[in-house]
Amino acid sequence: MSTNLDNIMTATNLPNSNYIPIDLNLINNPQYENLSIEAMMLHALYTMRMTCSIYNSQKDGSWLDESGHPYIYFSNEEAALLLRVSERKITNLKNVLIEAGLIQVLRHGLKNYRIYVANPMPPEKGIVVKLSFKNYTSTKTLQAVEKDSPKKKSQLSTVDREAKSAASETQDLLTSTQKHLAKQNTKATKVTENAGKIDDSADNSLIDGLRARYAHLLPQQAFNRFLPFCKGDYKKARWFVDTIFKAKFASTQQYIKAGLPAEAEVLTFEHNSYFKSDISDAIAKALEQMYRYKTVQNPEGFFFAFMKGFFTEKTRQYLVDHYKLTPELQQTLSCVQLIIQQKNGRQKLQKTQKVAQKVS
Repeated sequence: MSTNLDNIMTATNLPNSNYIPIDLNLINNPQYENLSIEAMMLHALYTMRMTCSIYNSQKDGSWLDESGHPYIYFSNEEAALLLRVSERKITNLKNVLIEAGLIQVLRHGLKNYRIYVANPMPPEKGIVVKLSFKNYTSTKTLQAVEKDSPKKKSQLSTVDREAKSAASETQDLLTSTQKHLAKQNTKATKVTENAGKIDDSADNSLIDGLRARYAHLLPQQAFNRFLPFCKGDYKKARWFVDTIFKAKFASTQQYIKAGLPAEAEVLTFEHNSYFKSDISDAIAKALEQMYRYKTVQNPEGFFFAFMKGFFTEKTRQYLVDHYKLTPELQQTLSCVQLIIQQKNGRQKLQKTQKVAQKVS
C-alpha cells in the first residue's frame, strides 16, 4: 500500500530550520507538566523572537534594557493571530508562563510592555526523561569507505546534530541565532566570481529588513529621502536610522528634565502625528545642507543636531496645538527653551576657546 501524501518527508528533504523549536525541558521536566501545548507554543514564539533581539544586540547594541538584558516586544494580538486563539487566551497563557518562571513582563512607557524570556530548567538528576532518544537529521548521502582510508573529521553543520539529552548544558542543538551566524561565516569564507553580487544582494536584503522593522515608526517617504545617499550600503542606512532615534531620545530627555512625564503620549511616534508627517521634509532639508550645498564640515554631527531640533520643535508644536497651556506646561516649555539656550551658549564658548587657543 503506497501513500498519497504530497511532499512526503524523506532522507532528501528533512526539515532544516523551517519549524518552531519547543525546548525539550518543557516536556521532560516534571516542573512544567501542567503546561499546555498552547503555552509551550507561545514560549517557543517568544524564544524565536528573543534570538532576533539577541542577534541584533550583538550586532548594533539594540534591544537591550538599561541593565544590558535583551527583551522583546510581542503583542497579544500578534500572538493570537499566529496561534489562532483569542487575545484573552494569550493573556491567560502569559500568566501561566509567568507563574512557571519562563517569562517576565514589565511595563515600558505608557502602552508598551517588555517581555523577558527565560530558558526552561533541565530536569533534576535521577529523573527519567520522556524524550531521551537521539534525533538524527541529515541530507547527506552515505558513501562506502575503504578500510585503509583515513577517517575524515566531522565538520560542524547547522543540520547534522545530535540531541543527546534534554539538559540545557548537554543538548547539542544550534539556536536560530547560531545558525544565522554560521551561515554568515560560511558566506564569508567562500570566494567566488559573484562575491560582489552576493554582498550587494545581502545589503539590499538587510536594508529591506531595516525598512520593514521600522515601518510602523518611520514612513516610507523618510527612507526614500536618505537611502539614495547610502548607495546600497546597509551600514550607512543603519547609521541614518540610529541617528534619527538617538536624536529623538535626546530631545525627549530635554522634556523629561524640564518636568514633562516620561510616559506622556506627546513624546511617542505612535501618538504625536507631527513626527511622522513632517520627518521626511526635515530629512530632506538636512541632506540638502549636507550634500548639495556642502556647507557642513561635520555631516554626522550636523544631522544629529538637526533631527534633535526637529523633534524638539514638533513636540512643542504638538503641545501648543493640542493641550491647554497651563502654568505648569508653560513652565515646562520655558525650561526646555532655557536648556537649549544654555547648551548653545556652552557650544559657542567652546568654539571661542578653541579659536583663541589656535591664535595663541
